[in-house]
Formats: sequence, C-alpha cells, structure tokens
Amino acid sequence: MAEHKYAQVRDHLLRRVSGLPVGGQLPAEAALCEEYAVSRITLRRAVDDLVNDGYLIRQHGKGTFVSRPRYALKHRERFVSEVTGFFTQMTRQGHAVTSEVLTQKRTRAGSRLAAALDISPAAPVVRLERLRRVNGVTHHLAESFVAEERFPDVLGADFTATSLYAHLRAHHDVVLTRNEIVVGLHTCDGREAHLLDVADGSPLLLATSTVFDLERRPVVHGTSKFLPESAELSFDILADAD
Repeated sequence: MAEHKYAQVRDHLLRRVSGLPVGGQLPAEAALCEEYAVSRITLRRAVDDLVNDGYLIRQHGKGTFVSRPRYALKHRERFVSEVTGFFTQMTRQGHAVTSEVLTQKRTRAGSRLAAALDISPAAPVVRLERLRRVNGVTHHLAESFVAEERFPDVLGADFTATSLYAHLRAHHDVVLTRNEIVVGLHTCDGREAHLLDVADGSPLLLATSTVFDLERRPVVHGTSKFLPESAELSFDILADAD
C-alpha cells in the first residue's frame, strides 16, 4: 500500500510541476505531507525521484523549485515493484507514445521461450514486435512473446495506441507484480539499423525481461533494444521485508 501511495504522489507531483514555470516553488514539505496525507518519508521519496529526473531542484535553506529536466531528450523507463511498462510510464509523464506493429504472428515456442514462459517447446506463442516512438521520435524496438493458449486474443488485438500490459490487465485481469531483467549491450544488424535510423553495427542498450503475475506465473517474455542517446533504464532496489 505504501508503495502504491508513493507512486500516486510522485505521478501527481509530476503533473503538478509540469504546469508550473521554471523557477516556481513547491509548497513547504509539511504542507505537502498534509495535502497528500502521507509521511515525510513517502513525500521525500516522491520528490527525490523528480529531483533525480531533473524536474525539481532543491536549494538549501530556500526550498524546492521547478527546473528543466536534464533528460529533455532521454525518456527513462523505471523498474519498480509495480510493473506498469514503458507505455504507461511515458504517458503518465505527458508524452505521446505510439507503436508501429512490425510483426504479430503465431510461432512455435522452442526451447528458450518454453523455459522462459514455462510451457512446452511445441506450444504456440504469439510474437509481437513493435517500433515505439515518443512524441513522434523513434525510441526503441520491442519484441514480446506470450503463450497463445492463455492469451489467444493478443494475436488479433490492435497495439498501435495501447500497451500489451494494459491489454492483459483489461481483458484478462492480469496483475503484473514482478519483472526479472537482464541488461546488456547489443550490436544492431542491418534491419534494426534501418528501423532505428542508425548506422549498421551501432551499439544498443538491450533489456531482456520476464514478467510474472500474482501467482508467480511467467506472463510475458521479451526484449527491448534502446538507443543509448535517447533512453535510460532506472531500477529501484527494495529490501526484502524478511
């Protein structure tokens, strides 16, 4: 519940500061705690996020002020305990996200996907590949796989203006609670270079992830290939309560 409240305060503060001029001052911490009915710890965590992203700046002894984002051209995907996905995170920040669906077809799982999705290697999966843009600018190439037996409607759904995660929540009541991610570098091939409008052989930031539901069953396995100059990945590490 505290994690959910923190995310709500952060998102509301982001919308709030987006409507203020650079140099505008936030109310005092005590006033914001009272307004949002949260503790100082929760409020400071939300404000810290916006400071780290460059939307706010603290001036010792004076207060917290609206700043210009240092990452004006970089769109940060944040991986926290609440798995929301790139589309939701960016639209919450006021960006327009669109997807060009490049591939949406049935294929055989094979051994690698079978292990990731806990299905038979012979089972059919839906492969969804999208070129994603933020505010009209190419951002990354995303490839996702889901088990067709569990989510057959993914094969025919329209993902040009919505996300796979949102579709699973709306049509299958799937709550995504865990995201296992491996981050590395990837050298793009000719096709990827053409799609992302970069030179063949350019380095890309590669995130490979498997997302799980409340029952700890794997739901989506996929990769995202980001342009380093326009993307960042941010992780919040939460200590186990035990």
